[in-house]
Amino acid sequence: MTKLYALDLRYYENGRWQDLLAQLPPERRHRALACRFEPDKMRIACAGHLLQRALEKAGIPAEAQIFAENQWGKPYLKDRKDIHFSLSHSGVWAVCAVSDENVGVDVELPRCNMAVAKRFFRPEELEGLDALDRYHQSDALNRLWTAKEAFLKMLGKGLTLPLDSFTVRLGEKAELIQDYTDLPYRLHEYRRGLYRICLCTTDDRPEVELI
Repeated sequence: MTKLYALDLRYYENGRWQDLLAQLPPERRHRALACRFEPDKMRIACAGHLLQRALEKAGIPAEAQIFAENQWGKPYLKDRKDIHFSLSHSGVWAVCAVSDENVGVDVELPRCNMAVAKRFFRPEELEGLDALDRYHQSDALNRLWTAKEAFLKMLGKGLTLPLDSFTVRLGEKAELIQDYTDLPYRLHEYRRGLYRICLCTTDDRPEVELI
């Protein structure tokens, strides 16, 4: 079963994020403090807090949350191969998916433009984008970007796989068309204001639980 959690970082503005530091693993704490700008420090600290809380809800206490990375840099729990997770943060939101199978999640503000899309997206995706007015095109670009990021995070190989090596078809729901795995992975989309969240999993769509 897949669970999806979200954290509103605005609660931790004005230095409140610093209260989380003592609870975080040393590596995450050092990453946060090494950032030059406070908003970046806050996002990394809050994302670490969200991951810790999400894994605790899966029955893994903080002291047992020991991480390693695969050859492409994707983190995983060193001693719990039965629990998978994916973490993302952007702006004022952090999201975390936890599952008993491979899973990927991404959250983004609109940042992709047509120049980027023409470099990385498939012709059929570009054709659909070209047919939209500016407002709907911006949201469609964001949907495509988050969907592609979520699938890549699920695979755990990062950008070693080209974004144009699989297709995301946009309609009322985003549809994934790929041949990297025979498993029936699906895309579940969520919206928080201008932010788009996309979850890639074989499970049914979970509701977002706020932490």
